[in-house]
Amino acid sequence: MGIGLGILTFGTLGFVVAFGYISARVTEKRRLEGGPKSSLSADGIAERMARASVTR
Repeated sequence: MGIGLGILTFGTLGFVVAFGYISARVTEKRRLEGGPKSSLSADGIAERMARASVTR
């Protein structure tokens, strides 16, 4: 039972590390491409408001 618990523990930690790495890579790629900013940031909402006022 101890071996199974060790495998489960390290498998979970490995998954978390792999998911974090992939998420960081995707975030960096989006930042470098100049994609839309989050509407939660001050400059992100200003960008969305400016885009909305131009299209009207």
